Amino acid sequence: MITVNWNGRGHLEHLVPSLQACGCGEIIVVDNGSSDGSKEYLRRRHPQVQIIENDCNRGFAGPSNQGAQAARGRCLAFINNDMRADPGWLEEGLARLSPERPCVASRILDWEGKRIDFNGSSLQYLGFALQQDIGELAERVKDRDEVLFPCGGAMLIERQVFLDLEGFDPDYFAIFEDVDLGWRLWLSGYGVAFAPRSIAYHRGHATFARHANERMRYLMHRNALLTVIKNYEEELFQKVFPLAVRLAIRRAVLLSGVERESFYLWAEARRQLRSGDEAAQERWIDALNHLVALDDVLERLPQVLEKRRRVQALRRRPDSEILERFDDPLRRIVEDPEYEMEEQSWLRLLALDRHLPLEQAPDPRSRQADRLSAKVEDLRRQLDRLQRQGTQALATPPPAGRPGLKAFLDSLRKDGPGLTLKRVARRLRRGL
Repeated sequence: MITVNWNGRGHLEHLVPSLQACGCGEIIVVDNGSSDGSKEYLRRRHPQVQIIENDCNRGFAGPSNQGAQAARGRCLAFINNDMRADPGWLEEGLARLSPERPCVASRILDWEGKRIDFNGSSLQYLGFALQQDIGELAERVKDRDEVLFPCGGAMLIERQVFLDLEGFDPDYFAIFEDVDLGWRLWLSGYGVAFAPRSIAYHRGHATFARHANERMRYLMHRNALLTVIKNYEEELFQKVFPLAVRLAIRRAVLLSGVERESFYLWAEARRQLRSGDEAAQERWIDALNHLVALDDVLERLPQVLEKRRRVQALRRRPDSEILERFDDPLRRIVEDPEYEMEEQSWLRLLALDRHLPLEQAPDPRSRQADRLSAKVEDLRRQLDRLQRQGTQALATPPPAGRPGLKAFLDSLRKDGPGLTLKRVARRLRRGL
C-alpha cells in the first residue's frame, strides 16, 4: 500500500489505522518534505510503516512511482493521505483483479459515507476528465463493471503491469496522471475494472486546498494537452492536437474579455481590472494559465513526442474501441455559443465527426441569438455614453493648439455623432 504525504499528519492519524484494519501487510509513505511532524508521528506510533523521504514537494505522480519501486508485493494499492479505507477495501479490490483487467478502481465516498466522490470516469476529447456521479447519494447510483481510468486516490494495479507501462508520468506532477495511466492501459490491450464494494472515504482535496486555485487550473490545462499528445493514435493525433492548440488560444482570448467588436474604442476589460473586479481578475489569470500551459507543452514538445513514441509502441487496441469508453467526449467545457460553433465547425472540417458523436453535441445556435442581443444592447449603451461625452465636449470650448479636437467638434456640429464616430473608428483602424 502506497500513500504520498505532504504535511498531512492529521490525515495519517485516520488513514494508517484504517489500512491496518483491512489487512495491508506493507505500508509505504512517500513524504514530500513535510514540516508538520508527519515523519516523527509515523516513527513513534507506526514504526512498521516504511517512509521514503523527499526533500521537497514533488507532487503525486513521481512519488507514487518511488513507492512502486520500493514495494515488494505483486499488487500495488494507492490511496490518498486524506482518506480512510473501509475494512473491505483491499479484499474487495483484489477480488476484481484479473489478467485482462489488472487495474481496479475503487468507489470513493465523502467522509460521512453518504455521497459519491468517485463512481466512474468520463473524458472529454480534449483530455479534460470528469468524475461521474460526484455529489450524488451513494444509494441512488448504479454499479459499473469497468471504467476508462481509475482515480489515483484509491486504486489497485498489478505491480509488473504498472512498471511495464512506466507508471504515472512524473511530468504531470498531479492531476490527470491517472487519466493518462488509464488510457495507456486500454491502448495496451488491458482494461480497468470497477469495484463498487472496495470503498474509501475522502475528506476532499485537502492537499490542494492549500495551493492556489490557479496552480490547479494550470495543471489541468497543461496535463490535458499532454494526455492528448501521448495517447491518441496517429490519425486522430494529427487532427486533435492542432485543434487543441487552437481552442486553448481561443479560450484564453474569451477569458480575457477582449472583444473584436469594441476593442478599438472601448476598453471594458481594462476598466474591469482597474476597478478591482475580482471575477474579471480570475478570468485574466485563467486566460494566462491557458497560454502558460500551452507554452510549457510546446517548449518541451520534443521530449513529449518521444514519450508518445514509447506509448504508441505499446498499442494493442485501436482508438475506435477506446473512444466508446470516453462516455461524454463532447461535454461542453466553455459556456460560450460562439466558441462552441467554431469548435463544431472545426470538428466537421477535420472529419472528426466520423469518430465523435457530433449529432449528440448541444446545439449552441439557440443561445447565440440571446448572446447577440446582449452584445447589441451593450454596444448601444457604450454609444450612448460616447454621445453624452460628445455633447459635453460641444459645451466646452477647446483649448488652443488642439486641431484634432477642433476637427472632431466641428464634425460633431456639422454631421452629428453617428458619422463622426464612424470616421474616428476608421482612423483608429488605419493607425493601428
